[in-house]
Amino acid sequence: MTPYFLNMTDEEYDRIMIKPLAAKYPHITLKIVKEDINKLVAAGQTPDIIYSANSRFSVLQDLDIPSDLSALVKSHNMDLSKFSSPNIDWIKELGTKGEIYGIPFALNQMALFYNKDLFDKRGVPYPKDGITWDEYIALVKKMTYNDGGVQFRGSLPPNPEFIARMKSMPLVDEKTNKSLINNDAFKSVLERVHEFYQIPGMVVDGKLPPGQDSFVKDQQTAMYLNWIPDTLGFIQKAGGQLNFDLVGAPAFQDKPGVTIDPGAQMMVVSKTSKHKEEAFEVIQFLASPEVQMILNRSSRLTVLADESIRKDFLADLPLTKGKNIQGALAIKPAKMAPPNPYHVLVAGKINGVVSNLASGAKDVNTILRETQEDADKAIEQEVNKKK
Repeated sequence: MTPYFLNMTDEEYDRIMIKPLAAKYPHITLKIVKEDINKLVAAGQTPDIIYSANSRFSVLQDLDIPSDLSALVKSHNMDLSKFSSPNIDWIKELGTKGEIYGIPFALNQMALFYNKDLFDKRGVPYPKDGITWDEYIALVKKMTYNDGGVQFRGSLPPNPEFIARMKSMPLVDEKTNKSLINNDAFKSVLERVHEFYQIPGMVVDGKLPPGQDSFVKDQQTAMYLNWIPDTLGFIQKAGGQLNFDLVGAPAFQDKPGVTIDPGAQMMVVSKTSKHKEEAFEVIQFLASPEVQMILNRSSRLTVLADESIRKDFLADLPLTKGKNIQGALAIKPAKMAPPNPYHVLVAGKINGVVSNLASGAKDVNTILRETQEDADKAIEQEVNKKK
């Protein structure tokens, strides 16, 4: 198996996948191959199973890797309704004629982490579950200040794509293959991101705000809006000394209780596999309650819509003891934009406008028009490559 965009440690692979699988199917050996999928395919060594996030699935499609698993789903009596939305919904949308190209394995969940010590020092109340986007920005302003020459920031500005995903906005017109950027909807997205960069102290001497270390290590950023598993990993790597807690990610007033989609992470079986039956047995087992309970308690959120499993999310992780994990899970993910092979390409163009937003070198209307033109040219080049 090649983990294409799955950041798990060797210990996690061993505990969550390899050992349980060996106990269930002694005749099957799961080998983790951490090599670039393009190189493996070029060398004629395409793995039987590839783990893929939705943002990377188009690469697998271009390589003609994914096998239609619908017949195996039926013959193995796999109930797809047991999986959480919107993950399984997006996977189903990939198949225009009922094809199933992947089986879910894990979910992400966005949350707002905060440094309790910085809030205490400033005398500002902590963020609460149910926080709105306007309340979030108000807190960012209060917590962005200079103290003795040290610049503190309330939070790091979000990428434009982040907000677009909260609103379930498609980035490409599936009929015309034109990007959907130069419009009022995206104008509101850029204006919202621009609010962060207008906060005094957010941009200093023309330099953009620093990255994750400013929250987890340097402790000069009060809040951090990010995926729960990734952020906990960053905190652990930084020594685990951060006095933090977390709440549900902020939501817009017109979409209360809704945050960014979690992406669609799935196990794919390659067309060239000589062991499709065994490969399917593996991914079906990895999606079973038996394995999902192990995964959910210590590593990543289960893909199963089973509250008896979800309620114990990260229960075995010492770092989360006493933390507001269930409060962070209460906010629901937005519906994912429909699958499109050029979504990631356009997302990159959209996120690339940040420096112009921060500097004010160009107005929002100009940025929208130029980004639309740039994205359309990039899509056209990709389309021509496939002809």
